Amino acid sequence: MKKFIFNLILFLFFFAIICEIGIRYFHLAPDIPQREIDKHGIQKYKLNQSGYFTGSQVEWKVNDFGWLGVADTSSDTLFTIVGDSYIENIMNPIECHQGTILKNKLPNYSFFEAGRSGVSFIEAMEISHYLSNDLNSYKNLIYVSTNDFYESISELARYTDRLQYSVKNKKLLPVILKSPGLKKILYNVKLLYYLYIKYPIFVAEQNKGETKENMAQTDKFDPELLNQMLDFCKSKYNLGKDIIIFRPETDQKIIDLCIEHGFNTLHLVNNSKTSWELGEHDGHWSCYGHDQAGKQISDKIVSVVSTKKD
Repeated sequence: MKKFIFNLILFLFFFAIICEIGIRYFHLAPDIPQREIDKHGIQKYKLNQSGYFTGSQVEWKVNDFGWLGVADTSSDTLFTIVGDSYIENIMNPIECHQGTILKNKLPNYSFFEAGRSGVSFIEAMEISHYLSNDLNSYKNLIYVSTNDFYESISELARYTDRLQYSVKNKKLLPVILKSPGLKKILYNVKLLYYLYIKYPIFVAEQNKGETKENMAQTDKFDPELLNQMLDFCKSKYNLGKDIIIFRPETDQKIIDLCIEHGFNTLHLVNNSKTSWELGEHDGHWSCYGHDQAGKQISDKIVSVVSTKKD
């Protein structure tokens, strides 16, 4: 019996090693960059990281600024691109990033991406604020959708792993990284992470807020809370440097409130019969979707710069 148990354990050990090698070789589980909180209280990525998204043959890398994606600062007319996983865009090659697409359409300007999964509207505003100071950007392009606004207000739902505004206390609430030690183990042992993804006992809670478009969008609409948060933005940030880019499905009531508070906005529209989504089970934009968004945004940029020259 002891020999049987020993052989079983030995078999499972070697089987686990083979599975680990196979999962890494075929990129069956995504490599997730580790985060840290900088001196401004912003979650960024630790430097000197690289890896592969699920099934991808193109490696992602964290740049010298602590972000993924395009980091071009060569032009005096610099646009930052800030948002959540749509801008982080770890699931697409760099050719399909907003920074690359906009640079190809507008070669005389520079584009700098700062995207991270789970970024809320207020967090995007804060990131843009510090990037604007550090990089002396001309404009900040802030990509958002409905739930980015709801997730910004702690009175609607408290998310300790992202920056939020407390209407009651009239201040930003600091970020706390969730179980960084356990996440490090989970992400580095690919077999465990693969099983975690395939059998998501706790995934719904873990990823709460990151698959935003599956959440109810109208139940949380509270104009009083939203108006107070937007008033806070007007008092803290230079709205003249920001352009809020709304995804096509964004609630029009949210857009109207932002316009009333003096935000410069662009509501993206999908007029084609082709979906912008990456796949049936992934609502992120595909390369096609990013290109379609880029066409509308580049027109907006040309309009803004032309107004400046006039």
